Amino acid sequence: MIRVIIADDEIRICKLIINLINWDELGMEIVGAADNGIDALSMIEKENPDIVITDIRMPGYDGLEMIEKAKNINEEIEFIIISGYEEFAYAQKAIEYGVKDYLCKPINKESLLKALCRVNDSLKIKNRQSSLEKEYQIIKKDIWKIRASFLKNLILFNADGLKEYSQKEINQNHYFHFREGNFRVISIKIDSSGKANQNIDKIITKMAGTIQRSLLEQTYDAEIIHSNSNLYVLINYRPDEKEKIESVFIKILNEFKSRLATFGLMITIGYGEDVEDLKEIATSIESAKGAIDDRILKGTGRIIEFSGTKSGEIYNEDRYYEFTKKFMKAVELVDPKEIKKVINTLKEELSRQSISGSELKRLAREMGNTYYIIMRKNKIRINDALEEQAQLENTIDNCYSMELLFQELADHITLSLSKLSEDKNQKNLGQIRQAKIYIEENYMKNITLEDLGSYLGFNPSYFSSLFKKETGTSFIEYLSKIRMEKAKELLKEPGLRIQDICLMVGYNDVKYFTKLFIKHTGLKPNEFRKIFA
Repeated sequence: MIRVIIADDEIRICKLIINLINWDELGMEIVGAADNGIDALSMIEKENPDIVITDIRMPGYDGLEMIEKAKNINEEIEFIIISGYEEFAYAQKAIEYGVKDYLCKPINKESLLKALCRVNDSLKIKNRQSSLEKEYQIIKKDIWKIRASFLKNLILFNADGLKEYSQKEINQNHYFHFREGNFRVISIKIDSSGKANQNIDKIITKMAGTIQRSLLEQTYDAEIIHSNSNLYVLINYRPDEKEKIESVFIKILNEFKSRLATFGLMITIGYGEDVEDLKEIATSIESAKGAIDDRILKGTGRIIEFSGTKSGEIYNEDRYYEFTKKFMKAVELVDPKEIKKVINTLKEELSRQSISGSELKRLAREMGNTYYIIMRKNKIRINDALEEQAQLENTIDNCYSMELLFQELADHITLSLSKLSEDKNQKNLGQIRQAKIYIEENYMKNITLEDLGSYLGFNPSYFSSLFKKETGTSFIEYLSKIRMEKAKELLKEPGLRIQDICLMVGYNDVKYFTKLFIKHTGLKPNEFRKIFA
């Protein structure tokens, strides 16, 4: 769990930050809050947080002073600055201290969430690098392992980090022989047509050896990384040898195509862009991966050059949003038939648009992740959910056609739901979700158990018992919770009177509404408005 500390001299801002975000969903927890720089620094020393969200103007130490001192305690801490002072000097100084984001008041959920996600990504990269550094220390006397570790980090994780080092330093520290010239990454993907193959690793290892021997005759250096069913080839060569190198890959493709076909395997080669400096190799890596992803559209068994289609310019975002809403509704209702229908309709829609293979895979991943998020949100327990998600990710990566991609996505989700339906404890999931949706759409009305029973075709008494059993709360309590959450949103609108809000969330009696609101939040409606509006 990522540990977070908040520092702001305004208590209401601290409370706002705490309440704006679902910290558990982000894998984060608030371990402390301070209203001055001195206490914040002391808390940082005691709690050892990963992230600190701090105001610039505070008593004791201001935000920048506190950050400078905190870096001496732990230089790995990530900082997000929040301030009402939109001054470039502050932002510039903050960047010097390694601050990840600079947010201006008033704070909103979207900007804070984006900042936290960016910091989270940075922490993940640091953790990967830290892990690889530990690995490096263990194997530093083994030259080949040093080279492999470097290449793995370079190609699979963080190629941009290469910009900090010169080519000479890389050669000296990692025992390479790179020279001035061109660099290129070529990705080779092995796909299965459905036949299980126990010898795929041996086949790929043999292929890697053949490729390296062939390329070393034409290049300064040729390095290969094997990751699952992928080979990544990093070559350094003279510009005038480009055509000879490409002929090597044509030969490799033709040679191994026939061999692999007997095992039910297919090969695709993806060309990354040529770059003239090793520091720019990230461009070649991404384009090589993009070329392999494009086999979804162009087919396997060939050499593909990345098309260069950019995300965000290739399909209708509004139309995709419509499909997403329909998909989420189908998942909410635990309706496998409707889920398949939505996925198939989306596939037909996307097949008529200009879209890259990488973007297709991203959309498929988003839908898969959405499924599991909704399941968790509604407290629907899926056994081995993390294993299922990892399996889906691997399945998506290995899909070699649009038809197969969306078929596998639909099959994965419906199979997951079928496992749930076999569980006696999950038999009534669909009905309960329908009930919740009905409540959420009709909370402002005078709805009763009889209304819900009639809507779902249940006896009211039986439904009441079933609802309590499956959700852990009564119908009345759940309805009240939905109404209070809506009331909290409406109270942030200064133009609405409390008596109007009372009617808008389904209550006729302001006193009764106030009593329930206090019970739910610990605050009177007007107190809540003063803090959060």
